[in-house]
Amino acid sequence: FVFCFGAMSLLSLGSRSAARHTVLRSGLAQPQAVARRCLGDSVTGPQINDLAGNLKKAQEFFTKSALSYGEYKQQCVSLRLFAFTGVCAGCVLSLVICPPKS
Repeated sequence: FVFCFGAMSLLSLGSRSAARHTVLRSGLAQPQAVARRCLGDSVTGPQINDLAGNLKKAQEFFTKSALSYGEYKQQCVSLRLFAFTGVCAGCVLSLVICPPKS
């Protein structure tokens, strides 16, 4: 059983250079197309500064069950906006009412 390290490195070098020059229909080189990940981070709901739209989605979190993961994620994102604001306001109010003594 004989290992041939030189041929292995030449083989990998050849496949890398061939893949680097191959272009797919999408216009990306093959390594970029393989490395591109579809994580589902596209924006589908209301913008962050649309408080009325986000309030509606946040209320739907409690009143309507989500039919898809995308809808559930949007409900959570909208609820997070108001939960963060509420927690920060509660902390500030607590410090105003009962400030630290030192």
